[in-house]
Amino acid sequence: MAKFSFLNVWLCACLGCICTTAIAQQDTTQHQLRTVEVFGRPAEVYAAGSRVAQVDSAFLSTYSSGNLAEALQARTPLYFKSYGASGSSTVAFRGTNASQTAVLWNGLHITPATLGQADFSTLPLSGIGEVALQYGSAAANYGSGAVGGAVLLNSPKYKTDGFGGDVKLEAGSFGRYFGSGSAGYRGKNLSYGLSLYKHQAENDFKYKDLSRFGTPEVRLQHAQVQQHGFTQDLNWQISPKTKLALHGWYTFSDRELPPAMGSSDTEAKQKDKNLRLMAELQHQSQLGQTSIKAAWFNDLLHYTDLSNDSESEVNTDQLQAEQTYTSGERWSLRGGLNLQRFAATNDGYHGRKDENRASLFALFRYDPVQPLQLSLNLRQALVEGYDPPLTPALGFNWKFFNSNRHQISLKGNASGSYRVPTLNDRFWVGAGNPDLRPEHGWNYELGLRHVLVQGNAFLLETEATGYFIEIDDWIQWSPNRTGLWRPTNLQKVESKGLELSTTATVTLGKLKLNSTAGYTYTLSEQVEVYEGSGSDVGRQLMYVPRHKAILTAEANYKSWSLLGNLNYTGLRYTSNSETSHLDDFTLLNLALSRKLQLGPNTLLLTLLSDNITNTAYQTMAYRPMPPRGYTFSLRFSIP
Repeated sequence: MAKFSFLNVWLCACLGCICTTAIAQQDTTQHQLRTVEVFGRPAEVYAAGSRVAQVDSAFLSTYSSGNLAEALQARTPLYFKSYGASGSSTVAFRGTNASQTAVLWNGLHITPATLGQADFSTLPLSGIGEVALQYGSAAANYGSGAVGGAVLLNSPKYKTDGFGGDVKLEAGSFGRYFGSGSAGYRGKNLSYGLSLYKHQAENDFKYKDLSRFGTPEVRLQHAQVQQHGFTQDLNWQISPKTKLALHGWYTFSDRELPPAMGSSDTEAKQKDKNLRLMAELQHQSQLGQTSIKAAWFNDLLHYTDLSNDSESEVNTDQLQAEQTYTSGERWSLRGGLNLQRFAATNDGYHGRKDENRASLFALFRYDPVQPLQLSLNLRQALVEGYDPPLTPALGFNWKFFNSNRHQISLKGNASGSYRVPTLNDRFWVGAGNPDLRPEHGWNYELGLRHVLVQGNAFLLETEATGYFIEIDDWIQWSPNRTGLWRPTNLQKVESKGLELSTTATVTLGKLKLNSTAGYTYTLSEQVEVYEGSGSDVGRQLMYVPRHKAILTAEANYKSWSLLGNLNYTGLRYTSNSETSHLDDFTLLNLALSRKLQLGPNTLLLTLLSDNITNTAYQTMAYRPMPPRGYTFSLRFSIP
């Protein structure tokens, strides 16, 4: 079970650091985190040639009561597989699967080693300062699992001096209620922020039961959700060259899991408890910046139904030390060591399973001339019982045309990738396969970026990227000759596609308009099958839509704001043989806000409508998703 005595010690230590001072928080959604200012955003420093995107702060502020799955589904062309309104939600980049996506918090992996994938429905937006995405293989930067892409989460930074805070309350359709409060303080050498949230929903909406004759309309039962948690962030400038940061993140989720259409109700329930604690020390010297991060994560999953009662717990210790040396505006070198230790107990294992992992990495950024940026990254992983390959990444950005109004850049990247089998893959009693080989492969991408600027009134950014991914020894659970499901290195997969995106910003007096459009075409196919039948070779992988598109628009006029999200998902096959499928669908979400100034304070009133066209759709077969719903939000902020 989670060590809550340790949690209490952590909180007392953090609170003690600020003595008896009252705590408050500034709304920092407008701010960006930067470590090496001369090179731009941290996610892009050593990722030349890779596509890197960031979720805008306005959306994070408006939808702060949601979870990460809802945010990325609305604002990016990524596809999420959701098991209904209260079920898990997982993501995949560029035709890969959820286990091939890395999720990092303040630079460290938070995905449990048992499942090897993150449930984004349990990751709240409340308390997160920045969300960035790196598409394509990022294994050289972030290690195992970053095959198709990486989701990078960072804690907020507080840049406004003094005290502040806010309270947010929401009520919506289907028994949905949300409340959050945050407070923070920033002084000369110290800043602290604390954020709390609670969410509950009945999810008792009506849907058409496709498994019954005549598809009658029924009400969803057994789908309640209760979630709560907190984040805390302390930053202390110990001296002009040394600073200490302490971060804590706790989430709890208790949810009922309704059966699929046509299945009997087994009264399934699941509880997730996740506690993440991290300390980071940074020191600046003539040798550059030294950073040491130490973290302890506890992930507990408890599943019950009429015939099962199983529990899984993973304790993860991580230590990462890195040295960054930057020389002017030309080059930067970062080298480091990452150590991980997993201790997992699971009702499906024979006893506790421990595993140690390590990796050495070197990241190099060089700008030989102003229009050209180069990066070369190397990582060598060390895992007990395995011999992961050296994973390199070589990329470039070349701004070959630059005028007063137009900038055109060519970018490209080639990188290796790998993924170590999960603990469940290897140690599950009666099914685990200790002989599994790590997945490995290559990723190539080439893109073109255009920027058009007309004074302070108009900005247009357009980007097109083509990519090719090859993954060998792809691990998949499948039935053997006796019908037993086991993981095997089943196949070799190739994924290729095209990504288009454009962002426009227009200012007309007091009217400000922002719009973003994105489209992805993904062709992800088996090219070789090592075990079983090869009849599925050349067919699209299940639950990978070939077409995915988004269109977002925001208009701000004086104290009013209108935000819209249009999301299209194409047809998806529900089997690798392409014999069954889910139809395409389009979702439209709208949010209307009014900001009122009450002296120095701000009151924000927001009316939101999700699925305003009342579209009936599924992201997983026979799992109904919510129809049109409304939410009213009230947020009071103290500067």
